[in-house]
Amino acid sequence: QAYLDVILDSEKFATAGICETCQCEESSFRCTTCTGDHSWCRPCLLKSHQSLPFHKIQFWNGKCFEDDALSAQGFIWYMGHGGKSCPCYGDGQSHLDQDSSVIIVHSSGVFTHNVSWCRCPGSHHEHHLQLLQAGLFPASITRPRTAFTFEVLDHYLIDALECKTSAMSFFEKIRRLTNNAFPDAVPDRYRELMRVSRLWRDLKNRKWFGFGHDVEAPPSAGDLALFCPSRPQPGINMPVVWEQKWLVMRRFVVDGNFTAQHMNMRQPQLDVFLSDGLGYMVTDTDYQAHLASATESKERSSCSNHRAVNAANTNRSNLRATGVGATACARHGCFVPHCIVDFQKGERQVFFHLFNPDYSICNAIKHAAGNIDNSLIIYDVGCQWSLNFDQRVDNCPGLALPDNTEIVAAVGKFHLSAHKLACFARYSLNFIQGAGQIDGEILETLWAPFNKISPTARSMSQAHRQEILDDHMCNSNWKKLVRIVKTLLRKYKRANKGIEDTRVPFEELTGSLDVIKVRAWEKDEEKAMKERGDHLNIYQLKIDKAPTMAEMRLKLTESEYADTGRSGSISWLIDGINIEDSQYVLPKDASAVQRAAVQVKRQKLAARISKFHEIADAMTEGIEVHAGTEHMDDIRFCTADVVEEVREATDIEDVLEDIDEEVSAEAMGIWMPSSVPRNEALALGLHTLQAEELELRKGQANDCLEKLRQALGHKAIIYRQHFRSADSTWTGTRSKQEALRCRIKIEKCVRRYQRARSSMQRLGANEDTLRTIYQDIQPHQLSVDKEVTEENRYGQGSDRLAWFWRVNNGHDTEEDVWMDEFYRVNWLKAKARWQRWEEELRLVQHEMGWTVSWFKYRMGEWDQRYQQATKPGHQAYAHRQVLLWGRFALDAKNSFKDKMIVVT
Repeated sequence: QAYLDVILDSEKFATAGICETCQCEESSFRCTTCTGDHSWCRPCLLKSHQSLPFHKIQFWNGKCFEDDALSAQGFIWYMGHGGKSCPCYGDGQSHLDQDSSVIIVHSSGVFTHNVSWCRCPGSHHEHHLQLLQAGLFPASITRPRTAFTFEVLDHYLIDALECKTSAMSFFEKIRRLTNNAFPDAVPDRYRELMRVSRLWRDLKNRKWFGFGHDVEAPPSAGDLALFCPSRPQPGINMPVVWEQKWLVMRRFVVDGNFTAQHMNMRQPQLDVFLSDGLGYMVTDTDYQAHLASATESKERSSCSNHRAVNAANTNRSNLRATGVGATACARHGCFVPHCIVDFQKGERQVFFHLFNPDYSICNAIKHAAGNIDNSLIIYDVGCQWSLNFDQRVDNCPGLALPDNTEIVAAVGKFHLSAHKLACFARYSLNFIQGAGQIDGEILETLWAPFNKISPTARSMSQAHRQEILDDHMCNSNWKKLVRIVKTLLRKYKRANKGIEDTRVPFEELTGSLDVIKVRAWEKDEEKAMKERGDHLNIYQLKIDKAPTMAEMRLKLTESEYADTGRSGSISWLIDGINIEDSQYVLPKDASAVQRAAVQVKRQKLAARISKFHEIADAMTEGIEVHAGTEHMDDIRFCTADVVEEVREATDIEDVLEDIDEEVSAEAMGIWMPSSVPRNEALALGLHTLQAEELELRKGQANDCLEKLRQALGHKAIIYRQHFRSADSTWTGTRSKQEALRCRIKIEKCVRRYQRARSSMQRLGANEDTLRTIYQDIQPHQLSVDKEVTEENRYGQGSDRLAWFWRVNNGHDTEEDVWMDEFYRVNWLKAKARWQRWEEELRLVQHEMGWTVSWFKYRMGEWDQRYQQATKPGHQAYAHRQVLLWGRFALDAKNSFKDKMIVVT
């Protein structure tokens, strides 16, 4: 209440009485813009506000204050003499004429003022130039009736860039600030704001990039655009010749944004371009000529999951452009000048030859190319784009590349998970020399702010939309520039930690391996980095899967008599394992028919167990052994309740079929060599049988893991193809039933695997083998959502997958081919991770030096303009820019001290 009382108390006339200035007239006015409590008479009010035309005044009517205007009290804005009248007006001559009333839009409101024009000889007699000298931008040239202050235009541009405010919303705000009760009474100057803001933006860009000084040469393609200060640019921030090609390689990321659409214009012939091709968007006439010369050829993708491109290829007749394609610096996310193109039919290459991105990429490679020949192009459909790129460049007159250009294509780490496995090694950034720690997805983060302006720009004229996109891209690059020092320092710290985390594990792994094998792998890696292509397949396993139980059985059967002096032991052990797999707790509350069928199956199984034990007596030559082993299944993987749900949802025959597979004599224990403790087996002469069972158990575990992977894959397909596309309740229900059946199969595989692993432990399997190859399975590892159903999942590295996806098992002997392959791939990947971090550190150190040199280069450019300028205003602005870029350079140099590498 105290706050409210103070606020209400401000409505009174606190200083009513005599005018505080002349001390003779009664005061009736106050100013709400001025600080403090003041009161003036009319003459003193006008005198005190002669240089404050945008202050808001109020008049005291005896009971309250009413809003008033300076112009209503006789205020005259004199042009050209610092607020004083022009001496060329004679005594008694009126300063006002029919052209005197001007509506002026300011950041605090819309004002109408009477303007007295200067008539001095030699002065600008054009009224629009006198307004410019007063800090007012005229809405027209011949007879200006409306003007905008420089301040309000700057406010609008900043609001548009930071708050994504449209011109309509901004001007509505100004109208409400003028008269919140009756905004319609305020003159509408929305159209004038649209036109003047375009001119103001263009003039400021030309001033900022030095074309107010360099008047002899007009700006060319991309000259009104800012680029990355950390990117190597020969002759600007680095020497013209550089020996280490991987270090200065151009690194670009390409992507499309299908939110940035543009509607067809009703009268395109009336459109006026102010800076066509001078910023980030390409020159329209040249681009249209390129598209006209390109021949469409439908070409289906040989890879998978390019659904964004599929959707974008949908024909939309009301759109002139379905989106935009951009090329940016992959290291820091700065848009490349003169490289932004419009899409007509999506990305037009995966299915229509990517002529749009081709144009953008060629322009990016040519930008400040110097003597740099190597380019890394990261594109989410890079596997398809790169196939015939050279051919398209040769066949299309609108495309051109510098001589000796070498291109390496890659796919961003986020998108690579949606590609086929064959794309991983060939297009992964992990296996590209010079890639450092680029993720290839930085352009995705830049689209978010652009999506906020897309609805506004969608219906603009083509030229206006181009200017808006150019302005926002320049603003994005500017914000990257002012934060580049902090960004590089953060990357420097991260790179040092990455090296520390990857070097030691790699060295430990190398030290534990055969030196001869490591040397051979090093040669393969060196060849792959140099020649790439199919040589990159060294990063993929060459053995499809580990030996199965059937293969183990064949191998052991061939040698069983020679090892044990008796035959049939392998078949007997296999039979015991199969009996174990048949033992399973029956579902609860089975029907009478089901129980009868189960009882018959149970009797047959009991007979099999009895016969198995009779053979066991012969195999052990009558040795008295312990009772059989009863496996206790993990309740987390028991699906009795799920089976019951399936029973209720299906017919009797389906349930009986399931029970037929899993029926068991629950109370009977199965005696196997693994039932005997390891230390006793040697004394009883059962060590050979145990060795045979151990090999078979490994094959059983391998079979279970393979079936588990297949069942998880089937479940993923159900979730992806059926749940997502279910168009009815019936379809959804059937999909749920299929998913439940998959869950039963998955848990059945896990239980069988756990039995095999438990037996391997009792049989004395090597602890390292159980810890690294045959690991325990946890319930959370059975999720497939992030592996297949969410194809956008970031992170393709095998260390992010459940262990049974990346380890297919193998023998624990050092001469095993599978283990050699397993260690080879893991060693190569460990080395690649370490090398990329080493590259990252060197890149960051050189980028620090390139950044400082770039700032100094800009400072030198403006210093030269300062020296050549002849007009005081031109000299002052040029020197101000010298100080600005000098401060950037000094700050970067001090921050990068003892860290950066500078090569001159």
